[in-house]
Amino acid sequence: MSHKNLQLVIGDTIQDIAVDRLVVAGWVGKNLAALQKHIDELAELGIEPPSRTPTYMNLSPDTLTTDGRIEVVGGSSSGEVECVVITGRDGQRYLSVGSDHTDREFEKYGIPASKQMCAKPIAKEAWPFTEVMDHLNVLTLRSWMIKDGQKSLYQEGQLSDNRGLMDLLHNIPENCISAGESSCLFCGTFAAIGGLKYGERFEFELYDPVRERRITHGYDVEVLPQFL
Repeated sequence: MSHKNLQLVIGDTIQDIAVDRLVVAGWVGKNLAALQKHIDELAELGIEPPSRTPTYMNLSPDTLTTDGRIEVVGGSSSGEVECVVITGRDGQRYLSVGSDHTDREFEKYGIPASKQMCAKPIAKEAWPFTEVMDHLNVLTLRSWMIKDGQKSLYQEGQLSDNRGLMDLLHNIPENCISAGESSCLFCGTFAAIGGLKYGERFEFELYDPVRERRITHGYDVEVLPQFL
């Protein structure tokens, strides 16, 4: 069984957590109009609509990274800010933030494959899930796209706009995660402000207004030359 070792700052300690399974949830919007907007964005790119919502995609944990740089093939990939729930082998849960970076061109041929093609950056910090369980709905996600040196707000929304995290966790199909395995669940995203864009850098944050703290991360996107 392959797994990915992550070193995360949790409180005042640095912990090594092995992730056995990476699961990406899709089409998690609670607001049907906003959900349809995101589906329409993808339809404009020739991507088939989902057969059910939400969906769960089981990907390789090897794609997880806390690095500040990723490499992609082609210039048609972009990030999506998402809340991330990490469940250790001991059952302890932690909350962080990541980017479901996806190849939009290849998405036309297969959504899981387009996601598997790209690294999945996550922040180097996480919070114990118990610290946020009583106010999950007010947590806010934001992302920014940097294109040609210009930074602009790309996504923004509260977790209350999407299906609840506990609901998503409880409804993960049994064949995704086996007993005793650790997991990392990407919990879905929001429609991009002004539509999908591509840039050379992606930055994102998870903001907790109750405890007045945030987790931030960002990464550069290097497009590899296809032929040498």
